[in-house]
Amino acid sequence: MKTMELVRLLEIPEGVEKQLADYENGRDTEISGDLTGKILKRSQWDEGIQELQAVLGDDPAGIKILWELLHIVSTYSYGEYVKRGISDEIFIATMKFCTRFLQEHFKTYQDYKFEKAWWFPRQVSLCEYRIGALEYELVDGEEREIEIHIPSDADLRKESVACSLKEFDEFLGKYYPEWENVSKTCNTWMLMPELKEFLKEDSNIIAFQNLFEIDRIDYDAVWYMGWIFPGIERIDENLPEGTTLQRNIKKYLLEGKKFGVAKGHLFRGAGEAHGTEA
Repeated sequence: MKTMELVRLLEIPEGVEKQLADYENGRDTEISGDLTGKILKRSQWDEGIQELQAVLGDDPAGIKILWELLHIVSTYSYGEYVKRGISDEIFIATMKFCTRFLQEHFKTYQDYKFEKAWWFPRQVSLCEYRIGALEYELVDGEEREIEIHIPSDADLRKESVACSLKEFDEFLGKYYPEWENVSKTCNTWMLMPELKEFLKEDSNIIAFQNLFEIDRIDYDAVWYMGWIFPGIERIDENLPEGTTLQRNIKKYLLEGKKFGVAKGHLFRGAGEAHGTEA
């Protein structure tokens, strides 16, 4: 697959597509096999992205590095999907990670910028897949775990989450049977117990939270701000109040209380139970 074919397949915004085409047409850089290898190896992801950025030089909108990573997807990752028999539907849904973040940046700042190059190796190296509403990362570290990630456009209705969990278990059984009994975890602001004070009991977020047993809470983490208050990092009276959640958390934070992120593990059989509730 050619890189620009992939760009069109992923429905990259038209303005970004033109910039990517311009970069391709004037490209005078060749990325070494060693550098590509680092981007495909979990223990060297950060090193590889830093080296790639250094090779590419000035790249304020992230166009160069986006093209280079998409080039690896088109010349390596897609072939691996085909070889393993994983569907184009899953491939496209997974790689549209970059499309989503471009669109979200535009929604917040009214311009396109790719700032998630540091995250993209997960998809490039076939460590993360989007199955339905959720994304699943196979983390082969000191201990194996499957990290569940919640895309910003995720449908968190009970039946949608249950369907995703069921389909992912089927995916594991077919493509990664050695991972079938590995614990599924999630590290997110959506697991914070305080949310029960801010949201109704029938909230989709609370229903999702109830699928997990909390293992730890980090009240020093502040990256939840970018999800609840996109584009804003400072806690003050200017925090938006566009949603009930924003209004309640703003009040909570201005009272000097701390919010944060929590990590938990999925209860065994949680997906099936979740899907059968009324």
